[in-house]
Amino acid sequence: MRRLNPFGNLLGYFLTFLLFIGIGLSLLSNRGLAFSPGELSAKGIEGVIIKGFSSHANFEKQCNTCHEPVTSPLATKCLDCHTDVEQQIANTNGAHSQIADNHECASCHPDHRGRNFDLTSAAYQLFDHSVTNFSLNLHQINFDATPMTCSACHKDSSYSVVENQPCESCHSNHEQAFDKVHIVNYGTNCLGCHDGVDSMLVFDHTQTLFVLSGQHAELKCVDCHTDGNPQKAPTTCQDCHAEPEAHLGEFEATCEICHNQQSWTPANLNGSDFEHFVNTGFSLTLHATDYSNQVISCRNCHPTELKILEKQACLDCHTNHNAVFITQHQLQYGNDCMVCHDGVDRLRNFDHNNFFILDGKHTSIQCEACHANQIYRSTPNECYQCHLEPEIHRGVFGQKCAYCHNSDAWSPANLRKHEFPINHGLDNPGVQLGCTACHGSNYFEYTCYSCHDHQTDEIVKIHTDEGVSTQDLTACAGCHPTGVIGQND
Repeated sequence: MRRLNPFGNLLGYFLTFLLFIGIGLSLLSNRGLAFSPGELSAKGIEGVIIKGFSSHANFEKQCNTCHEPVTSPLATKCLDCHTDVEQQIANTNGAHSQIADNHECASCHPDHRGRNFDLTSAAYQLFDHSVTNFSLNLHQINFDATPMTCSACHKDSSYSVVENQPCESCHSNHEQAFDKVHIVNYGTNCLGCHDGVDSMLVFDHTQTLFVLSGQHAELKCVDCHTDGNPQKAPTTCQDCHAEPEAHLGEFEATCEICHNQQSWTPANLNGSDFEHFVNTGFSLTLHATDYSNQVISCRNCHPTELKILEKQACLDCHTNHNAVFITQHQLQYGNDCMVCHDGVDRLRNFDHNNFFILDGKHTSIQCEACHANQIYRSTPNECYQCHLEPEIHRGVFGQKCAYCHNSDAWSPANLRKHEFPINHGLDNPGVQLGCTACHGSNYFEYTCYSCHDHQTDEIVKIHTDEGVSTQDLTACAGCHPTGVIGQND
């Protein structure tokens, strides 16, 4: 039976104790580096110093800078230094705000891979760019077929910001003419419309809540999307169009009830088109503002009811401006302004000759002689409407009196057609017979016997021999159209 050596056991225990003491002293002296999985990265951003360190390698012997098991997670220690990343996460802005597990820093940025290991570049291989709402499917290579790097679009050191300038520079160099027009039409906020796929190629505005029709169809995108954001644009009329002062406050802010996208006028009122001049006969061209340059609203002329024009409103306004003129104007033309005025104003340079020439005896006639009761529209302008046709030629010549008569005098008349010589039987050919020489009480009948002797028996015998019947004896001009015996033409 073997005996135990108590001194040997004690020695073993002592040596074990010394081993642990040595290990403890070693850990204490090298701060745990004996268990380090590898060297930390010496990669950093030039000029950037965080808490006195330019890279992770600077605090490699200070493990507790990143590692405090139990008391603090690794991600918390990361954010203590990288406060810019913490702000991205907190403000949901930047690349880190788009990552689902943005508190698992080591998943994308592992360290202890050696001095030359780039923690940032390594993360790019794992980053899903589609979470930024911009796919890289069409942005893998440049127009010159070289690989496209992150820095091509991201000019900041953290690659978290995309400026419009890189988009413009790259695309303008490739297709300058198109890009120039594109920027004018749609603005410079490229990411406001484009997602890299590119879904805008098949975009149809009719599928949105605001269909573009009429004059809206001619607008450029930037006319409504002023900040380049396709998700933000005015949707009501008053967002873009100021209500006309003429009817400010008169109607509710539902412009589309009366107006449409084709044009502001004509408006639709009670189911039918309404344009002030067409429907009322009065243009608002010269009634946009009053004499003090204040906007004339609907209520200025229609104080009680929009369908009713109160003439006193015209008189009040114009009398305040020129009382002497309006007083005389009322006495001469009356108070019914709309009878003469249409707002253009057609009577501003009124010339009576454009409506009815006043000459001859008409020049001395007073206005009321033709414009009875101060009514100026639809005034008679035909002779027969004012002058009764004389009984002597009633129904003979029609109603175109001016063919024979003029405004200087009713007689002498100017006969435009009279087959029988009017100077018949006169020695002076420039002198004319009076109508009554041949015509009696009317111009339907005539007689030659006012001048020629009427010897019945002799006349009957002569005309009977010529084959003229007794009934035709009185129709002398039928056989003697020139008044000369023996001439039948």
